[in-house]
Amino acid sequence: MHRTIYRIVLLLSISAGLLACNQNDRKISGWEINDVYHSTIITPSSSGGKTFHGPPINTMDSDNTYEMFSLKADQSAQGSRTFELNAQLTYFNQWRFYESATLEGKPSTSFKVVGREAGACGDRGCIFRELLSVQLTESFIKDHAKNGFIITISSKTGVKSDLFVPPQYIQGYLQAIAGSPSR
Repeated sequence: MHRTIYRIVLLLSISAGLLACNQNDRKISGWEINDVYHSTIITPSSSGGKTFHGPPINTMDSDNTYEMFSLKADQSAQGSRTFELNAQLTYFNQWRFYESATLEGKPSTSFKVVGREAGACGDRGCIFRELLSVQLTESFIKDHAKNGFIITISSKTGVKSDLFVPPQYIQGYLQAIAGSPSR
């Protein structure tokens, strides 16, 4: 009973998100630098460091894939940082089994599948969700703060999703990490 209610709620929330997003637009309106700065969540870690969770970017691609992705950085107590892009790709019908990523046209060696989940089934088919992660270097993120970057996630079934992280997102996110608001 509990799982059925969970699946119905999941289906309704994903459906609402799918209706809200109608295409993958490279110019994400409303994402100003200060919006990202103020929406980045900073949490302390048990080891004395910090974790910086950027706000999610929500888009829909031409294959009816609901894409939700964001940047995450872990900072140690000594100040060193590791970065990653976390993505949740949700779609209908059959499993796609995402298996690789290219970063600005070059294969990423740090792509990993964090989890896969099948949800409720309805008129459009069953809902499938894949959670993915791609490690990024701090220099890569800083180098792309002016123009943004694209990560292409590819599946075994041949479906590809292009995830565009716009420059204003990166700039606001880096300012949140640095602790200084934009002027």
